[in-house]
Amino acid sequence: MSDPIEKSTTALERAKIPLPKFLKKNHYFGFLGILLVYLLAGTYSEYSQTIMNTIIFAIIGASLIVVFGMAGQLTLGHTIFVAAGVFLSANITTVWTRGLETELPIAFGVAFLLGLIVGFPSLRVNELYLALATFAVAFVGVQVLFEWKQFSGGGSGKPVGKLELFGYEFSRGPTLVRIALVLMLITFWIVGNYQDGRTGRSWNALRTSETAARAAGLPVAWLKILCFGIGGGLAAIGGVLYAHTLRYAIPENYGVSLSIIVVLALIIGGKHRLMGAVLGAAFVKWLPELSRDVQEYEGLIYGGTLIILTLIAPDGLVGMFEWLGERVKNLKNGSEDGKTLSADEGTAPLESQYLAPLASSEAKGSLIVRDAAVAFGGVKAVDGVSFEIPAGGVTGLIGSNGAGKTTLFNAITGHVKGATGQFILDGEEISQKPIHNRALSGLGRTFQNLNLHDDLNVLEHALLGLDRNMKYGRIAESFRMPWVLREEKNAHYVAAELLDHMDLLEYWNEKVEDLPYGLQKRVDVVRALATNPSILLLDEPAAGLPTAEALEMMEKVQEYANHISAGVLIIEHNVELVAGVSDRIIVLDAGKTIADGTPEEVTRNEQVIAAYLGT
Repeated sequence: MSDPIEKSTTALERAKIPLPKFLKKNHYFGFLGILLVYLLAGTYSEYSQTIMNTIIFAIIGASLIVVFGMAGQLTLGHTIFVAAGVFLSANITTVWTRGLETELPIAFGVAFLLGLIVGFPSLRVNELYLALATFAVAFVGVQVLFEWKQFSGGGSGKPVGKLELFGYEFSRGPTLVRIALVLMLITFWIVGNYQDGRTGRSWNALRTSETAARAAGLPVAWLKILCFGIGGGLAAIGGVLYAHTLRYAIPENYGVSLSIIVVLALIIGGKHRLMGAVLGAAFVKWLPELSRDVQEYEGLIYGGTLIILTLIAPDGLVGMFEWLGERVKNLKNGSEDGKTLSADEGTAPLESQYLAPLASSEAKGSLIVRDAAVAFGGVKAVDGVSFEIPAGGVTGLIGSNGAGKTTLFNAITGHVKGATGQFILDGEEISQKPIHNRALSGLGRTFQNLNLHDDLNVLEHALLGLDRNMKYGRIAESFRMPWVLREEKNAHYVAAELLDHMDLLEYWNEKVEDLPYGLQKRVDVVRALATNPSILLLDEPAAGLPTAEALEMMEKVQEYANHISAGVLIIEHNVELVAGVSDRIIVLDAGKTIADGTPEEVTRNEQVIAAYLGT
């Protein structure tokens, strides 16, 4: 006789949320396309050079998706990693007389380490200044190659040796194309696995909101450096192939101009999709081949295409095709996908086999704040605030605009510089910890201005909160090992049940920017709840919502907080709401505590009435 829990329909099944798989439909199409080129490589041998260049640019484009498309780090020095692969290949084949079995791992490893070094400026500068910094890296890198004659041959360059693998020599042309296709398949497989896993979600999160990513417990600094390392290593693979295609390595071929072309190609194709890397590579490599009469106008064509796509399809060619496909699909179906749930209601979310194990009878979230202070210039936004919140309690924090409520939250969570005081959570002092470590210690929070990730859907926001619970490493994720799939599937089930609890299940596949404000507020709460916090800091969760909708949402939050025995600290202007849900209320005025007591005591306090409530 089967277990009744197993019989019940899960939230994931009712919402028809697809589970992570080892292979997806686009993988099969990709395999077929690669197999077709593999088989036809010899037939169209006169185009082998152009096909080869297209594959190389697609590999470089895929590596750039890691850095630019997912992590949002605009780099104009990416071809320094390609150059590393090219000249390492030249030296390994001529000096060491080794083959691809040595060239590929060494090129990847050296470029990975180089990428970690190049990625350090991203910790200090963003966007335009990062682009300028990496531009300088590319420029200086080429000059180093010119001067390092023993390694690069200087201005005259260096020849590339035989194409070998474990002692077996291969001819170039169609054979090299087939080898390149296999390497492209491996590169796309790795990048695709990142896109569908926790690392890709984390990179997308820091691209859209570093503040919220840190609050979810993500190590933003390491993620930034890591994207340059992985992107650099994969670009070096393209460099090894480039070396064997050109058969000669010259420093001037890998300067800033090539970096700009590969970035341009990816933007034209679509920087968020692997197919964009293919389309962009095909555009910049086949256009000159098929239109030799207009080669002198290449720059004008590329620039014009980029301008047009920026205006009508900012996500590139692949984004334009996806948009058209969605419109056709919606016209055919007559309704939007993802909003129809099965009639079977299944098990209550908190009683499901995925959320029930999170229940705890041991109260947590004891928070001690001692002499918290924050000053902006000569203005003290928070001035010596002290209080203690017992484990498992619900505490309200009210005050007029400018009283210092959000600044106090930011001091507790580490989001404001120069904060002083002592913060102790469940007996552990967190005062000196960075933001993401405070989050990992048990601080969950929402934001007054939401700080959602516009390019992620509702389900992915919940999965971001669950990131810390996924017990697999980056290497295992690269090759989608069985335990990676197991962890991802379990996280999807948990996320679906959490969305169901917060009445967001039917919107699981919606981009957050397309949702009404009230639902966006719930998504912000879900992301924080998914971190399984010891104490949840809610910054005006009901702002802009009708009282009935706000009370309903707070009831759901309280239910889940009680389920995991977490504490809640809530900032809210709606005194009726705060009084209805709080065991205790703290009142701030001009950065200082003017009252602390039960809702009844606070609402009768004359100082509070004068400063905040009014007559």
